[in-house]
Parts: sequence; structure tokens; C-alpha cells
Amino acid sequence: MSVSIHSVDSLRTLLELEQVKPDAFLGAGPNLGWGRIYGGQVVSQALRAAGLTVSASHRVHSFHAYFVRAGVETETVLYEVERVRDGKSFTTRQVVAYQAGGAILNLIASFQADEDGEDVQSRLFPHATPSPDRLESMPTDLFFDHRFVRHGNDPSPRATSWLKVIGDLGDDPMVHACALAYLSDEDLLGVALLPHSLAGDWDSMMNASLDHAVWFHRPVRADQW
Repeated sequence: MSVSIHSVDSLRTLLELEQVKPDAFLGAGPNLGWGRIYGGQVVSQALRAAGLTVSASHRVHSFHAYFVRAGVETETVLYEVERVRDGKSFTTRQVVAYQAGGAILNLIASFQADEDGEDVQSRLFPHATPSPDRLESMPTDLFFDHRFVRHGNDPSPRATSWLKVIGDLGDDPMVHACALAYLSDEDLLGVALLPHSLAGDWDSMMNASLDHAVWFHRPVRADQW
């Protein structure tokens, strides 16, 4: 397989990395005309690279990532994985993403063997939230369906959205975890800007994600609401 900017037409193909040497993988994304790579792309591919070096008996339970510099969307990305620890219960991987200008992302992910235990993180679904079939899809160049729940003129920094990946991702739990990582970079920056006077005026400000973290409490299908 040879990855190409022009061959990425779905999230499933975006997560198909090419192994170029032991523990090193090459990834590509769509050329959207943005100049910079969508942060969720680099995070999801870095997590995918980490997962390709881990036993299927271990599932990712968290990752922490730092965006070192902006990625260039017309270049492929090299993901180099360091096997920090292989334990019976926990496995740790560190991934650095590189382009021609140097490192663009540093991610560390922790994987845990499946174990029985109490599900203590459950939270009741907010019943006042409209179902996605009652909401309009927001226009986007990315590989997901985004349906935003509007809260009137409420200026508080919060947002409610329905998100799912477009297309069938299959049944691999690691692929769905990576897809959730891809989705998780949507909305965050816009929500943080809501209390500020320039909120929504993207042409009048310079903004970027600095770091990102996700905890996975249970398996999820990212291609379903």
C-alpha cells in the first residue's frame, strides 16, 4: 500500500497507515485547501499508529497529546512509535508525528487489558436534547455528520452536538476509538471562544489547539449516533 493525499476519501482510508519500517507508519489526509491539517486527523492517526503495535487484548483507555506546530495538509505524516512499556495489565506507547519541518505532534497513549469491574462513570442522558433526526447537518469538509443543538443567545462556554462518522467503520474497536479521537477535536475551540467578543469572527484572530486529552470509559461505535 502507498498512501497518497489524493486517495483519502473517507475516515476509514485516513486510518489506513502504511508501515515503512518497524514501529513507523506513514499517513495522509485530504487536501481541503485549509493549509493546516485538522488536529483530529493527526491525533487519530497517531493513536492508530500506537494501536498497531499493541496486542488486541489491550484497549486504549486514555491519551494525551501536544500539538508542537501546525501540520501541512499537502504533506504526508510520519508516525514513529516508542514502546515505552509492555505490561500484563497496562501498555504504554509514545508517538511523535513528523513532517518535513520537524515534529508536529507528541502523543502518549495508555492501553489496558479487558477486566471485569463496576461501571461507575455512567451519566444520565439529558432528555431535553433533541434527537439528531430533528436537527440539520452542519456543512463541513470533514468525514463526519455534525448536528448542533442551539441554546439561543446563551453566552456560556458550552455546546451540545450530535456527531458520528460518515460511512461504516467495521467492527474493530481500535478503529472506533481512533474515530472518536478524530471527532473529539471538533467544537472545542469554538466553545472556548464563546465568552469573548470576537467569538465566531475567525478572520480577526489567530487560534490553534495546544494540547488534547481523551479518556475512554467503554467501547463505542463512532459511526452511530
